[in-house]
Amino acid sequence: MSTPLSVRDWSPAAGREPVVRVGIVLEEDGDAVVRLTTPAGPCRLEPATGPPRTLPPGTAVTATRAGGGLRIEAGGEAHAAPAVRLTPLRGEPAPGQGTRVHRVVAGRGFHWQRRIDVTLGGVVELRPGRRGVVVVNELPLEDYLAGVVTAEMSGACPAALLEAQCVVARSWLLAMTEPKHADAPFDRCNDDCCQRYQGTDDLSATALAAVRRTRGVLLRAPSGGVLDANYAKSCGGISETPVAVWGLAKPGITPVVDAPPDAPERRFYPITEANLDEYLDGEWVRTTRCYCSPNVVPRDAIGRYLGRVDTPDDYFRWTKSYGRAELEALLRTKLGDADELVELRDLRVRARGVSGRAYIVEAQWHDAHGAAVVRRIESEYRIRQVLHPKFLYSSAFAVRPERDADGRLTRVTLRGAGWGHGVGLCQIGALGMALSGHDYETICRHYYPRATLARVY
Repeated sequence: MSTPLSVRDWSPAAGREPVVRVGIVLEEDGDAVVRLTTPAGPCRLEPATGPPRTLPPGTAVTATRAGGGLRIEAGGEAHAAPAVRLTPLRGEPAPGQGTRVHRVVAGRGFHWQRRIDVTLGGVVELRPGRRGVVVVNELPLEDYLAGVVTAEMSGACPAALLEAQCVVARSWLLAMTEPKHADAPFDRCNDDCCQRYQGTDDLSATALAAVRRTRGVLLRAPSGGVLDANYAKSCGGISETPVAVWGLAKPGITPVVDAPPDAPERRFYPITEANLDEYLDGEWVRTTRCYCSPNVVPRDAIGRYLGRVDTPDDYFRWTKSYGRAELEALLRTKLGDADELVELRDLRVRARGVSGRAYIVEAQWHDAHGAAVVRRIESEYRIRQVLHPKFLYSSAFAVRPERDADGRLTRVTLRGAGWGHGVGLCQIGALGMALSGHDYETICRHYYPRATLARVY
């Protein structure tokens, strides 16, 4: 048997599948106690020190941070250990099979944040952190991808969408270009910070077949390396450049109009202040052929295709409105040092990407002394964080102020498009393409026209 290959040490020349370590319960979750249930089959409890023992199926396990280590309670016995691994004695991924971890955070910091139970194939490792217990899932990359594609989107999605999502998620992970969790005992986390992974509960036969069919297939950048293939839930009609979102170029990722080649929607590229209102609300929206629009993915059907923690909504076009006092309170809370905000005077977008996504917004207000203050909010992520109690769907919005007879602001309405940063594959758009009969290769080439597909193991 060959030595497992870490995803951090993997390269296309390796010619084989690596193993990935996924953070499930993180340091920042602050969980001093974690509760688990072992698989339906036999499972071995392996402490870092001391002999291993086999636990019966369905054994309740409790891990508590104690001093610099853990207190483990399992099968009526309790003992201390620096760390513990739970290793199932069966291997193949199957729906609902594995170790169940209870009340795991999903959607950290986003509007859909909640706690869910997840069932994990592979090894589950328990480690002490500074503030709580850290849980890591170690498993082969292809098994991991089965849990990604059915968390990012539903296992009920068409095969072509799931296959495209496999290729894109595999490429993003194996590119390993983003410095995330560098000091953590895992490669990537289980959430939208990296890419969603929720184990085996939502696996479907279609999803497992999608992973098998695309095994080892990824996207290559024009340079020949693995493409850092970003993706987002809905582009809103036009995808975005990495420069507008992260301030850096990613060769091989270019914005696209999310519609057929002959679609008239291409006249909107790029979005500017001059065409933004028509892009958001023009008569064309009723009949658009944009793949991520409700005309292709019906609003009343989208719920069955979204991930478990997602809520169906009108993501193609949406509205968020605030009275002035409400928005002032939000800015004071989110900006932290805006206590001197007495009266908000204006909110303006100062810079946009080609999809209309704002990356510089200015809030103008008067302070307690009547002096004018201009506060700049930079990056699409920070803008979405500030302009919503939880998290705004996207930064592709028009600011529509209302004023009284004296010109004082009374209300601000944000009219927006899409959900997420908008770079790379549009997941709802890819779903629309799949529902329209396109295969996964066509979907990948649509969203990454400068990349090529290759099977590397």
